Amino acid sequence: MNMSTDTAPDPRDRRTEIRRLIDAMEHAKVISDGHFSALGMLITDASLSADEPALTECQDGLQWLHRHYLDVAALDAPQREQRGRILGLIDVVHWALKRLPSGLQLALQPDGYAARFLVAVARREGLSNQQLAAELGTDETEISRVGRKLLSAGVVWRRKEWRHNAWDLTPRGRHYLETSGLLPGDPEPDRPAERPRRSPDAVPPRMDRMESPRPVPPRDRPRPAEG
Repeated sequence: MNMSTDTAPDPRDRRTEIRRLIDAMEHAKVISDGHFSALGMLITDASLSADEPALTECQDGLQWLHRHYLDVAALDAPQREQRGRILGLIDVVHWALKRLPSGLQLALQPDGYAARFLVAVARREGLSNQQLAAELGTDETEISRVGRKLLSAGVVWRRKEWRHNAWDLTPRGRHYLETSGLLPGDPEPDRPAERPRRSPDAVPPRMDRMESPRPVPPRDRPRPAEG
C-alpha cells in the first residue's frame, strides 16, 4: 500500500496527516510509541471535531496495517503487542464513527425540546437544569431526560457547578447545529441601532446657547390707527 502523494501534504489537513502517519507506520521496521501517540491524538481531535472523513481514513489505514500481521505464521512478542495496539485503535475509531451525529442519525425537530435545548446551550453555555426548564417551558425531569439523550450523542457536556448541573456545547454539537441549520443568525445584523428614548424624568437640554426670536415689548408694538 503506497499512500504517498506527489505534492507535500497540507499540515492543516487532518486526513492527509493521518494518511502520511499510517504510511510511515507501514514502512517502519518497528512501530514506535511516538507513532501510536501521534495517531491517538489525531483520532481524538477528529472525534471531537466530528471529522468523519479523517476518521474513515484512519479506520481504513489501520485495517490495512492489521492485515500485515495476518500473513505472519508466528508473531514474536513485540509484533503481538503492536497488533494489539492496532486492534485497540480500530475499536476506538469504530466507536468514534458510531457516535458522530450522522452515525446516530440525530435529526432533531426544530420545535422539539432536544433542538431547543441544544440551541439554548449554544447561545449561553453553563445553563443549569432549572434555567433550561424555565427557558423551554417544561420541568427539570424532562430536561434531565433530554440532556441524557444529547449527552449520549456527544453533542453536549455536563459538569457540576456546586450542587447543579451545567451544560456546555461540544465541538461536535456546534458542528451539528451549523450543518442542520438549527442555529439562526442574529436577527437583522445590519439594522442600525435605534436611538434610546428619553426618559420623561430626564433633564432637558440647556437652552441658553440656542437662538430664539425675542418677543416685542408691548410699548414698542405699533398702535392700531384711530378711525
